[in-house]
Amino acid sequence: MGYKWQKCHNKRRILVERPAVIYARSVYLREIRRIELTDTSSSNRLILVHAGSRAGFLNSGNLLFKASTATGDYHRQMNQTNFEKWTTEMLIPNLPPPSVVVMDNATYHSVQENKVPTKCSTKPVMLEWLLKNNVEASILMRKDELFRLIEIHKPKEKTFKIDEYVKSHGHIVVRLPSYMCDLNPIELAWAKIKRIVRGHHINSDLSLIKLREVTELAISQVTEEDWRGFDDHVIVLEEHYWQRDGLIEDAVDRFLSLRSAMTVMIVTPILPYL
Repeated sequence: MGYKWQKCHNKRRILVERPAVIYARSVYLREIRRIELTDTSSSNRLILVHAGSRAGFLNSGNLLFKASTATGDYHRQMNQTNFEKWTTEMLIPNLPPPSVVVMDNATYHSVQENKVPTKCSTKPVMLEWLLKNNVEASILMRKDELFRLIEIHKPKEKTFKIDEYVKSHGHIVVRLPSYMCDLNPIELAWAKIKRIVRGHHINSDLSLIKLREVTELAISQVTEEDWRGFDDHVIVLEEHYWQRDGLIEDAVDRFLSLRSAMTVMIVTPILPYL
């Protein structure tokens, strides 16, 4: 879940957040701060897709459709096709440019553009990628040779299809770091909508039409004032994480430095006797 055990100088272990998670959060916070400073249970199930900002939910940005199953992880039913359709038909036409789109790393958000082959890819796939990227390669070459070329010419960062599409319309995309859904204000909006729906005493025989009516009513009751509160809450969290990560980074470095110093102190006296 993003944590690991780290040995200290006294041989005890402390539970610390994985550096990769801290790094990803730091990158996200730095980018979102830069942008801000630059001023720029029924048997029926519904899946809701929406976008919002300090001004409230995006006008005409609401996609509400029936889940195909009422049990299991129905979140998986939101797929790339549905998400891209919503983005092209509802999000982009109603999004005032330039906007900052904060997006998590759900599978349907993360279809790669120009996906880089791996060592396990077939030879034709490797060749196709190399030729598509204007790298000379031959069918006579072995896979290890092809993969070396791929490693040399692959882009430094992954590019995602949906990010490039949104950027092409004059917007900025910022990806949430893993395990950090609390940095997304819309999670607070979802929580309020669910509370309102539950308050209508939903039961198993509620019709889909009625469930839709209740859900749309709940959406309408999430006000602009609510959204400002959600956004302010996240801004406080961003500052908290930014300050805390800096303190933890320094503390861990001190632990590691102390451990190194203790090692030197123990080893040095016996060196003359070797």
